[in-house]
Amino acid sequence: MSKSKAKKQRQHARRNGAFDAEMKRVTQADISTHVRKTKTKKEKLDQMRSKHKQSTSGWRVEKAA
Repeated sequence: MSKSKAKKQRQHARRNGAFDAEMKRVTQADISTHVRKTKTKKEKLDQMRSKHKQSTSGWRVEKAA
């Protein structure tokens, strides 16, 4: 796989003693910034009722013969 032009420039600058911007970067992959919570029984029931609701219009309606 080829290197990007920016990466080549960073490596060249590092070889010549310039500041390395890659060392300053912080990886945030290890940190989760949102809160996870399990659904309550009521939330689960509401979701299932909404998910499996029978449609009164559309393709599920049986046509009268």
